[in-house]
Amino acid sequence: MSDEKIYPVLSAIRRNGILYKPSDPEANKISMTPKEAAQLLKLKVVGEPEEVAPEEAETEAGETEDTGLLADGKAEDSLTDEERKQAIINAFPSLKADSDLTKAGEPKVSVIEKQVGFDVSADEVKAIWAEIQAQNAAVKSDADGKAESE
Repeated sequence: MSDEKIYPVLSAIRRNGILYKPSDPEANKISMTPKEAAQLLKLKVVGEPEEVAPEEAETEAGETEDTGLLADGKAEDSLTDEERKQAIINAFPSLKADSDLTKAGEPKVSVIEKQVGFDVSADEVKAIWAEIQAQNAAVKSDADGKAESE
């Protein structure tokens, strides 16, 4: 894609099956469109793009381009931030505690990616998971408080 830019990786991210890490000189930069990078920039997973010539806009790890289409035929980069978030949230209920969660009790990125059909970062999943867990705790706390007052 000619509108892709090279972004420095600030936090580990898996994209198209390749793990990018700031500490890996072979995979510490990632190529994506500004729209794809928008949420990752907000989460500080990637830094501001580097200026490069269009012919150099391949990933450092030499990944090949996929079609960029999700299972429903919608282009991955056409998802809004809210649609991405909702797709990730929708994947949570089907997670199996014994195989789909990390030792820390958070969803495995690879499992979420398989379910949603697009690349996600560990920080993105972790942030959404924490938000949902906090909401669930607040609801449980409210329910417990009401039960005691009855």
